[in-house]
Amino acid sequence: MTAIFQTLVDGVFAAAVFTAVAVAFNVVYRSGRVFNIAQGEMIVLSTFMTLTFVSWGLSPWLAMGAGIVLMGVLGIVVERLVLRRLVGQPELSSFMATLGLLLVIQGASTVVFGLAPQKFPPLLGTASFEVAGVFVKQSALIGVLAIALLVWALFLLFNRTKVGLGMTAVAESHQVARSLGINVKLSMAISWVIAGALSGFVTLLYASGRTVTPEISSVAFVALPVVLLAGLESIGGVAIAALIVGVGQAAAARWFDPYTEGGASLIFPFALMLVLLLIRPQGLFGWKRVERL
Repeated sequence: MTAIFQTLVDGVFAAAVFTAVAVAFNVVYRSGRVFNIAQGEMIVLSTFMTLTFVSWGLSPWLAMGAGIVLMGVLGIVVERLVLRRLVGQPELSSFMATLGLLLVIQGASTVVFGLAPQKFPPLLGTASFEVAGVFVKQSALIGVLAIALLVWALFLLFNRTKVGLGMTAVAESHQVARSLGINVKLSMAISWVIAGALSGFVTLLYASGRTVTPEISSVAFVALPVVLLAGLESIGGVAIAALIVGVGQAAAARWFDPYTEGGASLIFPFALMLVLLLIRPQGLFGWKRVERL
């Protein structure tokens, strides 16, 4: 029984990280119909910029704050210089633009920061405590609470504020949004600021206390099934999908990885994604679109 509860705890923490990454994908897609394949490299950039600031003598928390702010600024720059010019173009064009962005950030990060592992400061603490035989890390608990607040805040933004409702209208149709007087370009810019800042937030949750390399970008790859399971437009659905993937992956790691040399936990999210997309292509909570000819 203890093993089951420990698996649930581990899965919930993984779900918190997946939620933060998936929301970044989700927010950008909602406003601009752009699937930002470069999100993982933005996390790498945030992580190593923060480490660079620490090496310059800034306190870890100040360095983390500077990293989050600069990633938000990067989001504005990317939207203004690259994505804004592609408004109204086929979605494949914007996808290829973000693929190019991925390669640029990847190359620049390698040149500037190198590939050597570096120790990230334990900003969320290293303490842990035991409850009925189940070990809970302080950093994991803080991360779960922070993500819960984040999802709640974004839900309110998109459903209770004029700006958020405008971004939802933009997600449905740029032309309709313009006809209603909504500033499509501003909505896109806000979404990229949020996505950039979330890259820094993922760094805080996932990298705290770890030895990190550019391989940290893989967390975005594992979050892709979460995005597609939830549906590309659903903020609240992301948290539920992340729980399914996180707990399922933790269970696969505990009970099946010993017999598959670690393969079970790697393939579980993607196998689940493929099965669900065959049954419900728009995801569990995505918008079902009807196109009239």
